[in-house]
Parts: sequence; C-alpha cells; structure tokens
Amino acid sequence: SEAEKGLAFAQWVRFGLVIDLLIPQVGIIRTLRGLTPKFGSFDDEQFDELQFERHLASNPTFALPEFWYRTRKVQARFFAGDYASAVAAASTAQRMLWTSPSQFETAEFRFYGALSHAAYWNSASPDQRRHHFEALTAHHRQLEIWAEHCPENFENRAALVGAEIARIEGREFDAMRLYERAILSAHKNGFVHNEGLAYEVAARFYAARGFDKIAHAYFREARY
Repeated sequence: SEAEKGLAFAQWVRFGLVIDLLIPQVGIIRTLRGLTPKFGSFDDEQFDELQFERHLASNPTFALPEFWYRTRKVQARFFAGDYASAVAAASTAQRMLWTSPSQFETAEFRFYGALSHAAYWNSASPDQRRHHFEALTAHHRQLEIWAEHCPENFENRAALVGAEIARIEGREFDAMRLYERAILSAHKNGFVHNEGLAYEVAARFYAARGFDKIAHAYFREARY
C-alpha cells in the first residue's frame, strides 16, 4: 500500500523520476503476491516490461531508475527460477552500478546477482562457468566487506553467497556450515525473508546430493 500510494502521488504531480523509481517496487510486490499472470514477471494488464525498458533506454539520464528496475528484475527472475533472465538483467544492471553507490538497491543487486550467477552456473557450459564464477566471487567480496562493518545486516547475505561458492568448488562441508550460518544470522537479526531463502537454497543443495529427507525438512522451513 505504501508503494502504491507513493506511485499514485508521483503520477499526480507528474514527477517522472520518482514514478520510474517506484514502478519496479510495485512490480516486485505484485508478482510476489501472485497478482501478475506469470510469477517473476512484472507484465500485467497495467504494465509492459518491454515498453518500460525502451522508455528507460531512451535517455542516458534514466540510468538511475534503470538500475533500480534491473535490480528488481534480477530478484523477481531469481525467485521464479528463471536464472538465464536473472543473469541477463544483472549484466545490464552492472553497467549502471555507479548510479547508486549508497542505495539499498545496490545491496540487493549484489546479493541476488550473486545467487543468480551461482544458480545459472549449474547449467552453463564450461566456457561460461568461469565468467559466472568470477561475477559471483566479485559480488561476494563486496558483501564480505559490508558484513565486516555491519554483520547484523550483511552476515547472512555474505554467508549464503559464500556457501554457494563452496558448493561450486566442491567444499561440501564448508557449504553446509555456511548455509547454517546464513540461516542463523538471518533469524537472529530479523531477516525472515533471507532466512527462508537460505533454507530454500540449502534444500536444493541437499536434494541434488540425494539427501531427500533433509531437503524436504529445509523446504518446509523455507515455506514456514
């Protein structure tokens, strides 16, 4: 309701920049609530992704709202399991990272960008895997710096991304330990959405290794 009220007010006063900044926030909320025809897409009877992207690309001064939009698109596509689209959106957002050095969207971009590259690594070709791993580790380095200065906010994020790096490198015990750290840190500091996400990513890790009962328990916790 806050996002919708803000967007309605910005449209009423014709504040174009704020309209473009709030549209992706409303979009991610709507798709998470199941109000768009396809989960993970912002398209519905009120909004057209392609048309909005053309609008943002039409003027270099729209780089800031485009970064915010692409960040939310990465997040939405990751949740939907469309990792190829999430990585494509992250690649576009990377070029506009300079627009938001201290905005929350930058932290979200680092987190969901990293998780998207890690997930897409599974199905990528050997040549592509190196690129995805390099992007993943670059995001992780920044998350670790933030976690060092503010573990309350960032330890859970850095640990989950670190777990995915350990998974890819074949360090399975380290991955398990880091998944648990991500879950516990998120729970301790009130990041219930990141706690659920960490359970879900860890569940996929255990399922891929045949630990079906553990995976089921983790998926159940994610749902709770």
